[in-house]
Amino acid sequence: MSAERWMQNWQTRFAHLRVEIVVADVAQSSLFLDIAERRVVLAPSLRLSTAEKMLAAVYQWWKHQPESARVACAFS
Repeated sequence: MSAERWMQNWQTRFAHLRVEIVVADVAQSSLFLDIAERRVVLAPSLRLSTAEKMLAAVYQWWKHQPESARVACAFS
């Protein structure tokens, strides 16, 4: 699977949660969650296998949060 297709698959999965996934420079972090903005930011240097594990964990976490927690919290 190409990296573009892999990214599209994750964007589709998160879309039903109304969460956006972007790839951008996130300083020293490999992943940044902006809960208030409903955004997951991946560092471009992440290997796909690492990003896969991280996104799977974030997806499971986000899926089980009450709506108030999804909007009120932010962490990196």
